[in-house]
Amino acid sequence: MVKLFDVNEQNWLDIFSLSVTEEQKKFLATPVGIVARGYIYRSCNARVYGICNSEHVIGVALVRNMDEEPACYDLQQFMIDRRFQNKGYGTEALRLILSELSKERKYRHVEVCVNKNDAAALWMYKKVGFEDTGYIDESVPDCYNLMYNLSKDDDLYSDITITDFSNPLFQTAFKKYFSELGYRIRDWDRLFKEMNDEDDNMAFVRTSKDGKIIGFILFRPVKFSSWFFEETCGFIREFWIAEEFRNKKHGTALINLVEKYFMDHGIYTSILTTDTAVRFYERHGYAKALGCKAKNQHEVFIKRMK
Repeated sequence: MVKLFDVNEQNWLDIFSLSVTEEQKKFLATPVGIVARGYIYRSCNARVYGICNSEHVIGVALVRNMDEEPACYDLQQFMIDRRFQNKGYGTEALRLILSELSKERKYRHVEVCVNKNDAAALWMYKKVGFEDTGYIDESVPDCYNLMYNLSKDDDLYSDITITDFSNPLFQTAFKKYFSELGYRIRDWDRLFKEMNDEDDNMAFVRTSKDGKIIGFILFRPVKFSSWFFEETCGFIREFWIAEEFRNKKHGTALINLVEKYFMDHGIYTSILTTDTAVRFYERHGYAKALGCKAKNQHEVFIKRMK
């Protein structure tokens, strides 16, 4: 699981200890240089992102705002330590950065300048979705100018918030889900009424541009209390992606949407139960709650988001 973090007085030495191969040193600034650029470009809202996995600081990146035409985010530097390369961390971290910029959306594009001889970097950027603009900067003629369009997926799908479970869209999605599981429900009206009667149930339904149902995620806040503590957690009740849309990042998008909703409402623990897709949840930072079983004997998974 890769995460981004702010570089500060507690962790800057970990950033400065990062290193790349001798060949890559031709294309990248040193970690010290990257942090220094963050200060130099502070008037351009420069952000230095630390990159870590569950155990180590593994990289660093620098993004600044560029207001001159074409106005965009400028991905100035992106580094993964040589010990952690070729493990998928770079691609995952880059997607996280793009996700953060997409949420802010001051600009529609992200630009990066990549040396023509840096084959590994070119492959990674193009894999994520950057495209060659064909523009050559006279000051760096040996570099390609690549651009990522943050708006390119905006019209391809919609995420609809559901709070009333008599909504026909949600009911269709839920029935497809149960049909795929092979479950038969005698009284659908009663089931959806019970969902409405329970406090705070919500769902996000994702649809394609042509109206096909991609999937949904059903969730609610749950308060746990004892003599010693009280905590409200986010409980993911049901989560489904239609078979034809699986392995296309829709599951990641929906779970990110729910986790953002939780955090926006001061909820920093997400809980779910499952007997399938364990690797998917583990990749997204969920860990098995040892010794815990749901009433249906499914495993319980927990993610601390802060």
